[in-house]
Amino acid sequence: MTNIGDIKSNLEAFRKAGTIDASSYTSILNKLNYTEIEIQSIQKEALTYKENLDKVLGEKLVLEREKSSLAAQVAKLSNEKAGLEAKISILQKSRPVLSSSNLVSSFASSLAEMDKGLKKIQSGPKYLVSGMNVTLKTNIALEGEELRFQMPEADDIISPENLSTIEFSLKAVPEKPDIASCKEVPGLVGLSKEEAESKLQEAGFKAGEILEKESSTSQGTVIGQLPSEGSLAAPGAAVDLIISKIISLKVPDFSGLSLEAAKALIEKSRLRLEGVKEKPSDKTPGIVLAQSLPPGSEVSVGTAIVLTVSVAVFKAPNLLGLELESAKQLIDKSGLLPGSIKEQLVSSGKPGIVLAQSLKPGAEVEKNSKIDLVVSAGKIGSVIEAPLNTFPETAAKEPVNKILSETASKLQPETTFKVSGETPSTAPLETQVKASAEPQVRAQAEPSVKPVPNLVGMPLEKAISLLGAQEIKAGTVSEAVSTAAAGTVISQNPCAGSAVDLSVPVSLRVSKQAPVTQLRSNTISRIKL
Repeated sequence: MTNIGDIKSNLEAFRKAGTIDASSYTSILNKLNYTEIEIQSIQKEALTYKENLDKVLGEKLVLEREKSSLAAQVAKLSNEKAGLEAKISILQKSRPVLSSSNLVSSFASSLAEMDKGLKKIQSGPKYLVSGMNVTLKTNIALEGEELRFQMPEADDIISPENLSTIEFSLKAVPEKPDIASCKEVPGLVGLSKEEAESKLQEAGFKAGEILEKESSTSQGTVIGQLPSEGSLAAPGAAVDLIISKIISLKVPDFSGLSLEAAKALIEKSRLRLEGVKEKPSDKTPGIVLAQSLPPGSEVSVGTAIVLTVSVAVFKAPNLLGLELESAKQLIDKSGLLPGSIKEQLVSSGKPGIVLAQSLKPGAEVEKNSKIDLVVSAGKIGSVIEAPLNTFPETAAKEPVNKILSETASKLQPETTFKVSGETPSTAPLETQVKASAEPQVRAQAEPSVKPVPNLVGMPLEKAISLLGAQEIKAGTVSEAVSTAAAGTVISQNPCAGSAVDLSVPVSLRVSKQAPVTQLRSNTISRIKL
């Protein structure tokens, strides 16, 4: 990411030098951020592929070890074969004479030994020797009333025509099972190993081979049996069990990946995607921001995980002071929806002006969120005009309309999203303005009396917020040159501690800096709230 960081640094330098305009700067920066995210996603996928490669190499090493072990076993069997061939060579030097009964019993014993040897196999498929076909080349001699078979020695040179060919078959006669004595094998799937063994013992059976198999079922649970449930078996027969074995895995880091890439990695990691949450973010939509399982933690196969992905951020516009139709158009352009519209009587101004909104200006909200509006319904009572003084253009610290709008928006119900940004500024204040923090409503409650708090020394925004919190109206706001910091309340009317009716506004005077140069004064204008 070093090259991209250098590009961003150069781009910032061009922006500061004025070589590139703001829109081009923003466009290029967004593309660089998107490219950086894609590179991070590719790097994480490459890391996953590397881990899979290491796993395959490990499996290869295991197979090579098994191959070496099998080669050693083959060599051992080859040595045993050579020893048997040597013994056979020794036996062939003698010339045995066998009777018919001895010959047949010898093969029958071999047949029984083979069957016995096959039953000793610990695992794998079961085999059964039930017959043997024998072809002999031998000399036949009759001694008395019994045939004798004379085997040629290994070094005898006898023509095949001089030897007799004897062919016969040996077959085992199976015992007929007694169905009446058989019992039904109980069902063991879903039980623990200990419970299954206990149940087999109670049913008159015993546990046979126990095999382990990877499964998402709880560790040590029976997931298969042989013979199956309901089969008939002789009392005391062995029942083989297949037991689940859970292999743990490490949770990958999905942050920064696209949702599709994260889903593919979840499937490869043998996790289970339980859900996807959305969160407004300035990052590219669809990028994973958080995950319910910490990266690197050890979990079982099939564990559920929830991802949090980014969605586009929509900000509530500042609608205060706009006409209703203009406010609706701005709401549509912002990707939001107009909500309910209520009317309130005001002391001045024309009807249809937005007085309050349910979402704070600049608040981050979801797409298609609704904004409820309060608009003016007309005048009530008489309007008391205050004298307007002319100030130089550079004398105003902050536009009073902006301060009152921000203060009124702070008194609106909070949304579930974090507020970012500031209310757009209006034109510079050039005159003394008479403003009321809250319009009068149609049905007025009975007035009550409260003491006026001490506002001197506070910033204007904090003073207006304090008045609003105590349900006291803010009245005329004027400016005067003072040594106090610009925008600080230097006097108030009524004074602190006075008991006033809630319908009586409190006028404030704030400090301003003395103008440095002689500037032209503009004509007097009046701003109506």
